[in-house]
Amino acid sequence: MNWNRELLEYMLAQRRKIEIEKWCEGIRLKRDPGDEFVMHWIFNYGDWFRQSWNRSLCSHCVLARDCGHEVRNRCDQFTGKNG
Repeated sequence: MNWNRELLEYMLAQRRKIEIEKWCEGIRLKRDPGDEFVMHWIFNYGDWFRQSWNRSLCSHCVLARDCGHEVRNRCDQFTGKNG
């Protein structure tokens, strides 16, 4: 098990989720919500994302960098890391 690689995949998925949420909030506000939004998201949703990631197929899928931010429990495109 490569912990550094797994942590990187998790962090990239979380970052993408935050970027999408920040973009949506910017559309709603009609302005950039700024770095405060990122900190707010991590504080309020970071635990949820970690738990969702750990339960998801995404944490075991080679395609996690493409769609891991969706933290799916079912996925037609799931491709396991070990074959």
